[in-house]
Amino acid sequence: MAKPQDDQGQSHGTREVTRDLASRIASAKREREIEDNRASRDASAEMTGLGRGLRIGTEFIAAILVGAVFGYLIDLGLGTSPWGLLIMLLMGFAAGILNVTRVVAQMNAASPAPPGSDPGSEEQDEDDNDDA
Repeated sequence: MAKPQDDQGQSHGTREVTRDLASRIASAKREREIEDNRASRDASAEMTGLGRGLRIGTEFIAAILVGAVFGYLIDLGLGTSPWGLLIMLLMGFAAGILNVTRVVAQMNAASPAPPGSDPGSEEQDEDDNDDA
């Protein structure tokens, strides 16, 4: 049976390659940890797409449900069978739409435009002014 070679049995070139490889692996691990820490720090400040979608959907559904519950309670208290529920359901729907537009405007104002996007047509405006 062949014995596994230890460090002493390796040639000088092989040891240098192994040492170089080990140092590059350690360097890559350090860089990855730094990048992961930076990404987790940045991600906590901004919402992910799923988080935004869940917040918008929750705002909309909650407003409709609150309106429906208030309408049902008004119907129970005053005896105006479907009218309180219908009116408050419509008001809840309107409030839901208003909440969604507010949340989307707030999210858009808080997050900068992604790189490479066209924030406006400043160059087109300058070209139009040159033609006049």
